Amino acid sequence: MKKYKIVSGLALVTLLATGCVNTDPNSDSSSSTGSLESSEESSLVSSESSIESSSIDENEMTIENYFPFDESVQYSYLGEGNEFAPFDRYPQYIEGNRIQYTEKNPGTTHTFVLEYKDGKLTELFSRPETYFRENMLEKTSDGAGEILLKEPLEVGNNWENPSGVTSEITSVDFSVETPLGVFSAIEVTKTQEDSVTKSYYTKNMGLIKQEFTANDDSYVVSSTLETRSEEAPEVVVITAYYPDANAMGLETSDVNVSFYTNDVTRKTMADLLKQVPGVEYGKLISDNTEINSLYLNEDGRVYVDFSKELVEDMNAGSSGESLILQGIVNTIGNYYSVEEVVLTVENQPYESGHYSMMEDESFRVEME
Repeated sequence: MKKYKIVSGLALVTLLATGCVNTDPNSDSSSSTGSLESSEESSLVSSESSIESSSIDENEMTIENYFPFDESVQYSYLGEGNEFAPFDRYPQYIEGNRIQYTEKNPGTTHTFVLEYKDGKLTELFSRPETYFRENMLEKTSDGAGEILLKEPLEVGNNWENPSGVTSEITSVDFSVETPLGVFSAIEVTKTQEDSVTKSYYTKNMGLIKQEFTANDDSYVVSSTLETRSEEAPEVVVITAYYPDANAMGLETSDVNVSFYTNDVTRKTMADLLKQVPGVEYGKLISDNTEINSLYLNEDGRVYVDFSKELVEDMNAGSSGESLILQGIVNTIGNYYSVEEVVLTVENQPYESGHYSMMEDESFRVEME
């Protein structure tokens, strides 16, 4: 058996106030399919043109204009004052008046959900240390409900968040300089006991800058929009495990996988299992096999249900089937960073001529 190479997520959990927002997940329900890329690097195209500020029009002073829910736009923020200040933000899912972002800084990755309702932009859900992609739009967090913006968008409008912290619109035409140009922005000032955080939103782009300042001015951290790339994917690396050419053990391959907004993880994962890019013998399931559901459960195990073709189209002896199943379990388990995967077929325990699993019995993710 060959020694495995493991791709692991960063595990730093401390998030400072730098623009980052600090489980009973449901299976994916959106309808597009992610594409697989064989290259190991993906570059974002920076916008080279500045967007000129325009005069204030009261009819345009809405949250929809100042925080648009745009699909497949990669936002990259330049950070100063702290190593975790720079971050990337990507809209993973958009349905109706809710949007789910993933946000990555040099220390961690987390997911959060925002809702625009009744003239307020509110954070409903936040999950730290989230290195996998799953639709969480229907979730809410205990203690959540921080209001980022509230209409009317005019100077003096203020509100109190569930935490007791007060926010206020302190300007509607504040001039903000960014690498993309100079913009007229709404300034929201959040005042805490020992610090002040200012957030700046501009029309048609959303958040362009956040600045955290200690009350004694001894500590200033800022994150400023550096690039905004449209029609760009979220690129992640998934380690695929598959039987070697002689079916004597497992090999691994790190694959760049591209997700666009509303792409479904289970469909992208099925494509990867059908053919690992660049590996002729890297095939774990047949072309007719589909993944019916895939999600991380509250018990810390991943549940994946395959169509009947997983067993019907598998042409392998007991040792070959064992390697195929271990490859599937390792690929999925490593992506979700779990130790156990419950694998079923048409919602029934996995059963073949060589295996007969019990109800809720799991396969172990074996990395040694």
